[in-house]
Amino acid sequence: MQWRRPESVGAPASASRDARPAVEDEALRFEDVTFGFAGSARPAIRDVSFRVARRKFVAVIGPSGCGKSTILNLSAGLLSPVRGEVYFGGRKVEKINAEAAYVTQSANLLPWLTVERNIGLALKFRDVGESERRERVARWISLVGLEGFEHHYPRELSGGMQKRASIARALVYDPSIVLMDEPFGPLDAITRLNLQQELLDIWQQQSGTVVFVTHDLSEAICLADEVIVMSHGPATVRKVLPVPIERPRDIGAILESPEYASIYRELWELFHAELDTSRKVAA
Repeated sequence: MQWRRPESVGAPASASRDARPAVEDEALRFEDVTFGFAGSARPAIRDVSFRVARRKFVAVIGPSGCGKSTILNLSAGLLSPVRGEVYFGGRKVEKINAEAAYVTQSANLLPWLTVERNIGLALKFRDVGESERRERVARWISLVGLEGFEHHYPRELSGGMQKRASIARALVYDPSIVLMDEPFGPLDAITRLNLQQELLDIWQQQSGTVVFVTHDLSEAICLADEVIVMSHGPATVRKVLPVPIERPRDIGAILESPEYASIYRELWELFHAELDTSRKVAA
């Protein structure tokens, strides 16, 4: 089972004047995107442009409140730009992007459904047959290490187990892109490291596209192929930094590598400069 190549968003290409030629391996593209919330004196993000290639893992970091979650919401079609365009697979995102899976900070499992039924819910909505649904759910329960907990309810699971279930629920229907908003933020350090490695292992098997929002510089380096560094608000892209660490990756080995130290130093300098600027603006 592989994550699919990005397909259409909105109208078919023959019926849409908003289609743009896409680079062959392109999944997501922002072109000079500005967005502001109603009643706000300034935009959340301004003139944001970047490109995410298919089968790449891209992390987004920046000061708190700089609009990282807004970028995910625009990618998912939950928000619309005030100015500029968002493209997915070469098509303008004009409504809910059904090709995108969204993993939020909270697990958001339905409390009245078991682990098995929570994970299979997206497949049921997509009219996947019962036999195939059971097979795919069982495979993902195994992948995220929840064997033996299929019939447990969310209240009977630890925080880390709930997060595993939410990741399986997001990936079980083969999304073209996965949007992750600080999914490991509320967890303790050991559980967080374990889930980071599990996510790496799953991603390395599936080779899908991930856009991952985090405040954790180490997490961004360990997981991502590229890191998009956002400025303070109204946020724009400060820099796109490649992470030239070979895959497959082992987080323990990465943390001890000279490449990690070099990238961390560069990211910290960029991030620290933005925090200083943010404090000066606030003052």
